[in-house]
This record gives sequence, structure tokens and C-alpha cells, in this order.
Amino acid sequence: MSIRDLINRLTNSSHDIDISWKVDPVEGLDFIFRPEALADIESRAINNPMFGIQYAYLKGLHEEGVARNNANGYTIPAHFVAELDDDFCELFQLPRPYPGLYRCRIKGNTGQAAFHVSMDAELPDGCVINDIALFGPFLKFTDEELYRLSPPEWQALNALKRHIDLPADSKNEYENNWLIFQLQLAKKAGVPLNLAHFNKLEISLPTSIGIAVDELPNGDLSLTPTFGADIAIDDIKTRLDQLPTNGDHCILRIKNRFVLLDSKRLEAAREILTSRHIPKEQVATFLRSPTAYLNAALIDLDTGFSLRVHGAEKFSHRYFGDVEKSGIDWFAVDKSIPEPFERIKDLVVSEDNLAELNELISDAKNGGAELIEYADKKFDISDTENVSQTIDRIREALASSDLDKAPPALTDEKESDTTIKEQAVVSIDSNDEKEEFVSNIPLGGINATIQSFATDNLKRSPYPHQSEGIKWLLAHMDIAIEHDAPKGALLADDMGLGKTYMALVAISEWLRRQKPEGKYDKPVLIVAPLSLLENWQAEVNETFIKSPFSDIVILQSGSELSRFKIKGASRETQQVFEDKDIIEDYEQIRYSLKVGGLYGSDRLDMPRRLVLTTYQTLRDYQFSLSRVDWSAIVFDEAQNIKNPNALATRAAKGLKADFKLLATGTPVENTLKDFWCLMDTAVPGLLGAWQTFREEYISPITSADPDSINNEKLRIGKALRDRVGDFMLRRTKEEKLPGMPEKTIYSGDPNDLTDSYLPTLSGMMSGAQLKYYDEVIASVHGRKIEDKRRIVLPSLLKLKIACIHHDIGSGYTPSNSPKEFLRHAENSIKIQAMLDVLKDIEKRQEKVLVFATSKAVQAYTSALITTLFKIQAPIVNGDTKAVATPKDDLTRKAIIDRFQSEKGFRVLIMSPIAAGVGLTVVGANNVIHLERHWNPAKEAQATDRVYRIGQKKNVNVYLPMALHPNLSSFDIQLNTLLNNKVTLSDAVVAPTSVQPEDFSIFK
Repeated sequence: MSIRDLINRLTNSSHDIDISWKVDPVEGLDFIFRPEALADIESRAINNPMFGIQYAYLKGLHEEGVARNNANGYTIPAHFVAELDDDFCELFQLPRPYPGLYRCRIKGNTGQAAFHVSMDAELPDGCVINDIALFGPFLKFTDEELYRLSPPEWQALNALKRHIDLPADSKNEYENNWLIFQLQLAKKAGVPLNLAHFNKLEISLPTSIGIAVDELPNGDLSLTPTFGADIAIDDIKTRLDQLPTNGDHCILRIKNRFVLLDSKRLEAAREILTSRHIPKEQVATFLRSPTAYLNAALIDLDTGFSLRVHGAEKFSHRYFGDVEKSGIDWFAVDKSIPEPFERIKDLVVSEDNLAELNELISDAKNGGAELIEYADKKFDISDTENVSQTIDRIREALASSDLDKAPPALTDEKESDTTIKEQAVVSIDSNDEKEEFVSNIPLGGINATIQSFATDNLKRSPYPHQSEGIKWLLAHMDIAIEHDAPKGALLADDMGLGKTYMALVAISEWLRRQKPEGKYDKPVLIVAPLSLLENWQAEVNETFIKSPFSDIVILQSGSELSRFKIKGASRETQQVFEDKDIIEDYEQIRYSLKVGGLYGSDRLDMPRRLVLTTYQTLRDYQFSLSRVDWSAIVFDEAQNIKNPNALATRAAKGLKADFKLLATGTPVENTLKDFWCLMDTAVPGLLGAWQTFREEYISPITSADPDSINNEKLRIGKALRDRVGDFMLRRTKEEKLPGMPEKTIYSGDPNDLTDSYLPTLSGMMSGAQLKYYDEVIASVHGRKIEDKRRIVLPSLLKLKIACIHHDIGSGYTPSNSPKEFLRHAENSIKIQAMLDVLKDIEKRQEKVLVFATSKAVQAYTSALITTLFKIQAPIVNGDTKAVATPKDDLTRKAIIDRFQSEKGFRVLIMSPIAAGVGLTVVGANNVIHLERHWNPAKEAQATDRVYRIGQKKNVNVYLPMALHPNLSSFDIQLNTLLNNKVTLSDAVVAPTSVQPEDFSIFK
């Protein structure tokens, strides 16, 4: 159903309109609630679907900082109204977009005080409306005829309104040209606007003032302000006498271009000219510390891209070539004959698989190929429409299955509706076919034993292994200072050993050391998953007596992102390329954040500031963030940038910093491409170009026979560890580091040789549960091979849920009677096993985490625990907010903090996807994996929420299982397959996810 259909359906109901809007010509657009709705919003939302949808939308915009509260509802400022999406506009029945053209009538030239611009509107029927003007956020012809504007249209009309409202004595040459410049920008963005002879006039407003340095014959230096890469330095030198000695703005005429300098840019240019001549004997001092001569708050001494970045380019896939594959095809056919593409859907069981498949298809099409090889089969992709439809069906199946759902998207702004079309990414030396960019530092060993660090500002002393890690980091940082070159490293410690603590202490010590050197205090950037931003902020307070940072900024929607956004700006991943594939002129790139000295104290990149942001925000604002000269950058849970073709990964490689630290407990989450990509971000060139790496390390695995593939992985893993040497530090909890309690994994699999078998964790299915399970098996065995492939995925999902409870996910409605509900639960042998474990934990008055991937299982388990134990069992999954807004308290961190602070027996239900990254729940010491994840690395991450530094009790991990009287059940097969995967503690190579073809159930 379309949004329009929904509106019509709802507005045709008997409900009155609860939210109306009206234009406030000064503020923007007011959304007004009826008094009855305002008095009881929550109740109204339940009883009136239309109101509920509208209220949810407005509340979301309020959380993003777009809307603000007023006495009767919400107000959206005029400049944001133009960026609202079509769904919102239809939901509230805002005016339709303006459909016509614009005509400019310009009188006089920009050097005259009588210069005047007016604008007419030409509608599609030929009607012309003279002297149009803004009415709040809209274009108004009559009281009944309002039109919605695109962002460029609103910017143009707002600039015109501002110019018209200027006093006559203020309409000088600068202001007149500024108006033409704004209208030119709108025209470039697609506004149908005719500027007559001003169409070709070149006017520019430098985004920043840089500095060019010339060495004179006698060894002195001469400094020249720069106004953009496309304006020659020699041309600037000939016009510097135009700069006025007083006044707050000016225009420089450089050849055929008018360069507008506002007060900040003019002051920056004057600052450079006051110190234009640097004597030979002071050159070394100037180059070492230019801020001693020039005001860094005015001049962008610290902004500009890194040497690896060459501008902005249209996004396209790179990094061709196979990666490791595993598994047996139980439905093998003649592999020399390509299969129809629609058959591939039975092989895609997770969002990761789908992303890999899309990448493979894109690479093949870019290379002109019509066949791809996936899971040891060849597939025909020549029918584009069939490929597209199949991908859509796969996506729908995954969305409805809950099999392996990825975490929800990070809190985002809506992309503005503009005419800018091209998806952009920083253009970097990719190190794909050949080594284009190599870290200019020695690749030999380091000596961490000579390092020391101050502890007088620490609230808690580090564990011995943490001291070792801090010294290792400082040794790397020292090399960066010694060679005055960017450096990086990979901290791959097992989860829970304190990577956050080690990174903060090392950065604090590094900042402390740089003070006597007189170095400029640069900001620090932390990039982490959304769920961890509050954790990093809290960790600073828990680690230091006095924070080593000037302040902490959470650069994220719903927090402080709007504070540092340029007014009216949106994401930077959309750029205007004008028939080019790359923008090399940095001044032509669209920036959206306040970066650099021109913004004074409003700039993001203030000295010694700690900026916390997410991988999605890094992706969306990569050009601004790549211009900042960061002291250090930490990529927490760095497996988020394991894919070299992802926008966030390209952005991470383009960031400029003295030191880059990648921190992850899973340096290879899926394939060896992950590891290459991480090291290419930390230490470019260490592992060579991608294609060389693929041939040297991946091809031996892909060509190995099934009997020797694990040994080959171990050999390759050792070779890679030797190759990276001291650039990776990896310690595991299995090494029995001091401070770590025991961890015991109890399994319900009687044949499990890896974990401790506990008979009470398993039982034989019977009755309705066994009957349903057998029906699923029979429904597959009765099909032809080609039909089996089609139903493998949904059948596996049915078996997975059936082992937990055969009625879950089948429309079952719990009884109102607690006794009947509990009796129903006992029809599942696996639920009985879980309840037995929970009763034992209750007797010990301990806390427990129950992991389940499916929302239906989560909800059922929560209700069951509440009914039986009379306690609340909150759920933490992808729907739970990770960062609190001022009025929120149900964030992940708040739920977990409350769970840990309550005394006695408590249960928390978590998704291994959403909760498997970085969260600490050491208040619990028991884990039940009721519904297991297909990837053992993800499952280990989930377990390590409780098994980490700070845990004082021994940890118990329980794996309940349902058995079958005649077959190897789904639970038993999954346990065997997960245990057979090669683990990261044995090699660099990580375990791979279980695939449908790994199961023998349908053989």
C-alpha cells in the first residue's frame, strides 16, 4: 500500500484531524496538536492510527534535531522543510512541489548601489507570476496556492529575500556579487534559472584560506594566501594589492574571476600577509611550528586531505578476485554447465551472503562477464531483469526469516531531495592491482619494553597484559613522531581484555608527551558502532581522574551532529561531477561540517577534543572528516571496515592522522580479504597489493582439497602472523591472563568432544514437537532435487524454530491463563532444558543472558520467564536505541545498567547480532544460547559480553539441544559444524558461517 493510499484510507475514517500545520513566516512550519490529543498523546496514538503515524514521524524528527517543541506540538525551521522526504509531505498533505521555471530580471551591474534582482515564476500552462518571494518555507502565489521547494530552490529564494531586505546603503558590490554567486550555485544544482549575462560570470567563495610557501634564492620563505586549487598562485600574487587594509569584506578580481572574501576569509588573508617573509634562519622553526607565526584559528594549517586522497570520485567496485569458500554441495550437478540464476537463492542464508553476492555480480558486470561462480557453481547473470527479481526475492526471504539479520541501520538523517545524483567517495590510492600507497615508515620490530607511562591520573591500575598493550601502542606512536609520518597498528586482543582502556591510556600519554615538544594539540577521533558511543564516553570518566581531553563531542544524529553541520547542508556522499568521474579541485567538493579555522570556536576540530562518531556518520561526512588533521584515530570493532568496497572503508582509509589504531577481536570475520583490508588501513603496503595478496595467501586455500583445507588455513595463518609481526598484537583469554575467571561451556550434545556434556541440557523430542519436525523433513524428501533447492532455506528455518518450540512463529497466541501458557511451553524439550538451567541459576541468585536471534523467540521467552519467575525479562536487540536523547532512558546502556544494578536473579534476553559488539555485562556470569548464530565468531562475541575483564565469577555457558530418536537433529548438526570450524585462536583465519549445504538433514 502506498503512503497516499494509506492517507486516503485513514483520513476517510471517522477520526478528526489531530495534527494540523500552519506557516510561521519567521520560524518555519508549525505542527499543531488538537488539545484532546495533546492531553493524552500515548492513548491517542493507540486509538487513532493516523495520529500514531504522524506523531511517530514528528517525534523521530525531534530526536534527530530537525524539529523542536512548541507549546502545541512541534516546529520545523524553514530550511529543514525543504529537505523533508515525499512520504512526510504526503502524510501531512503539504503543498506539492513547484512545477515551473524561474526567470531572473536583473537591473544594473553588481558595482552599482541600484543593482536589483527580481524573480518571476513561469508555470507549465504558460502563466507568469511576477516578483515571487518566499512565504516561510514555501513559494506563495495566493492564500490557496502554495508550493513546496527543493533545497536549492529554497536557498536561492532565501538569498534573494535577504538581498531585498538589505538597507539601500548595504547593497554594495560584495553583497550584489554574493547574491549572484548563490543563484549560480542553485543553477548548478539543477534549478531551472536563467541569469542572463551572469550565467558565465565566474564567482567563487573559498571554503577556506590556505597557504603557499615559496623558497627564495637566498633561502628565505615567501608566504601567499591561497583561495582554491583552481586559482593559480602566480595570479594571486599579482592581485594582492587589492586587499584593503580595513573593512570586513572585499572582492578580488583575479583574471576573469571574482573571489568573494567575507570577514573571516579576509582576516585570514591579512594574517598571512603580516608574516609573509620568513628569514632563512627562522625557516626550520616555522616549518616545525607554523602556529608560532600564524593564527591557526584563521588559516587552515591543519586541514586538507592526506597524501593517499586525490579528491572525490564516483563510487564503483574494485578488488576483483575470489575469496575462500567452504562447504559441500549435497545437490551437486555438472559444474561445467551454468545454472539458472534463480537457483542461487537457496545458497544465500544471511545478509552477509547477500552483500557478497551483490559485490560479485557488480564486479562481473564491470568486467563484462555474464557468468559468476558462487558456492562452487556457475550461474548465468546475462538476464538482468531475472537477476534483479531474484535478488529482491532473496532479500524478502531474509527479511521475513529473522535467520541472520544484520543490526539495524544507525540513526540517520533523511537524505534531502536534490538534483545531485552521483554517489561519491574519497578517491584514494586503492592498492588493488599494484601498490600505489605505502606507509613511509620502517617495517622492522619495535621495543615496547623501554616504554613507560604516567599513572597518577588513572582511577584504576592496568592489568599486566594491559600495561604490555599500552607500551606496545606507545612504541608505535613514538615511531610516528620520530619519522614525522603517519603510522598504524592492529590491536586484535580477544574481546573483553580492555582494548578501550588501553587505547585511552596510550592516547592520553601520547598527548602528554607532545606538550614539551610544543606541538599543536590536535583532536582525537573514535569511530565505533552506535551502541558503543556512550560506552566510550563513560570509559573516559571511569579511567581518568581528570579528562585528558578538552571536551567530548558525540558526532551523531540525535546528539551533537546538527551543532557542527553547516546550515542547510546534508550528507556528502552525493556530489556534482559534471560529466567527470573525479573531482580533483578540492574547492569544488561539497563539505557539510564546520571544519577549519574559518569557523573559529564553532569548528569541530578544536584542539585536544575527543570526537566520537559512527561508521555510518564517517561514511556520510567523509570529505569533511578527511580534511581534519587528527592526532589519533581509533576504529573500534574494526571488522566494520573489513570490506574494501564499502563506502565507510574507503572513508577510513582516506582519513588523515598521525596514528591509526584498529581494534577488533575478530580480525578475520569471514574471509582473508577482511584481514588484508584492515592492514591496508592501518599499515598500507605491509601486505602488498590486493591482487598479489590474493595469489599468495588466498589461492592456496581455494585450490586445496577438502581433506587438507584446514591444515592449509593454519599454514597460511602462521605465515600471515609472521608477515605482520609487531604491527598486530593478539592475546586471548584462553592464555589465562591474570584476572580472568574460568569459563565452562556445557553442551547438550552427548557426542561433543569440545565442550562439557551436561545431560540435563538435552532431551528427545516427542509428541507434537517430534511430529512437526518429521513433517518438515518429509516435505523436503518428497521433492525433486530442483525443488529441494528452492525450499532448503525455509525448511532449515522451520527446523531451527521447531527445536525451540514448534508453535513459535506459526501464529500462536498465548493463553490468558498462566497455567495453560506454562503447560504449552513444556511441550518443547529444549524449553524444558532451558527452564531447568534457569531454576538452578535462580537458586544461586545469579544473573543470566539468554541469546536468541528471532524476534518471535525473544518475545516468547520474555513472556515465559515473566510468567514463571515473576520478573521482567527485558529484550536488547536492534530495535533498542543505542544513544539516548535527552528524554530517553530505554537505551541499551540504560537497560543493561539497570539489569546489572538489581540484586539477585535477573534475566536479560539479547540478540547475538545487536548485542555482540562491545557491550559489557559482567553483572551476569551465565549465558544460555537458546537460538544459536550460524557464525561461531558472532556467538563467541555474544558470550564475551560476560566473559571479559571485570568479571569476578566463573562463567557458565549453556547450549541446550533438542534430540531426535532416529536422526541427527538440527541442533546436533549445527553444534558439530560450529565446532569443526577453524578458530581464530589457532590461526589468523576466522571461522566461516555455516551454510545450508553443510547439513546432511536433506541428503
